[in-house]
This record gives sequence, structure tokens and C-alpha cells, in this order.
Amino acid sequence: MPSKNTSTKTEGKTKAGAKKPLRSKITKKLDVVFSEYIRRRYSVNGKSTCVTCGKTDEWKKMQAGHFISRTKYATRWDEENVQVQCLKCNRFNQGEQYLFSLYLGADKAMELFNKSKTQWSASIEELQRLVEHYVSLNKKM
Repeated sequence: MPSKNTSTKTEGKTKAGAKKPLRSKITKKLDVVFSEYIRRRYSVNGKSTCVTCGKTDEWKKMQAGHFISRTKYATRWDEENVQVQCLKCNRFNQGEQYLFSLYLGADKAMELFNKSKTQWSASIEELQRLVEHYVSLNKKM
């Protein structure tokens, strides 16, 4: 009877045989470092302010809220589409999209909406470069 492979696949192989991270793993890492950047970029003394209700709290307790859903890859890591939101606004009030649109302004909101309708795909290498970019920005804060 053949043995079952019980290992979990976390990496692929490149042509040279070196291990290459899966897209999902890099995407998750990019989400984490991008979220930290968004929550810290305008923080003052470690405090960030929700763009929809004005609540101020430690940046680690805030969230990176998306005006256009993060399921739309064309705007998922767009720095204008993603802003600081508190847990209540982002999760419990479904992102307060109307208030978010007022913060952005009608023109920017429409621009992001139109951008979200476009196809966007990035190679693993491009995603990795984005990870490195946001890691570098976070180190400077």
C-alpha cells in the first residue's frame, strides 16, 4: 500500500531547485507590513486617528480599513484606498463606506471605484518588492 504524503506544501520549486515562496504566503506578509505602514504613517506619539469617526488610540489597536474591498486587488494595497479605522467602524459598521467616501472626497472615491474595476496581477517577485518597500518604510518610523 502506498504511503500518504502528510507534509504541508508551503513552498514551490524554482527551475534551479531553490525554494520559492507561494503567492499566498507573500500576499499575507504584504498585508501585514502594509497594514502596519497605514496605521503608523500619520501616527503621533504612537497614536492614530480613525478617518471615519475621529477616535484616537494606539496604532496597534487600530485597523487598516479599505474603502474598496480588499478582494479587489487593483486597490488592495493602494495607499489612498486604505486608511486608519477603529475596530468599530471597520468591522462592526462594515467600514462606514459613506463616511469614508466623505473623507476621501467624491473625485478620489470615484477614481478608486474605477480603478477597482480594472484587472491587476503581480508576479511573486513584484509582491516581494512591495513587501521589502513597506518593511523599509516601517523601519524608518
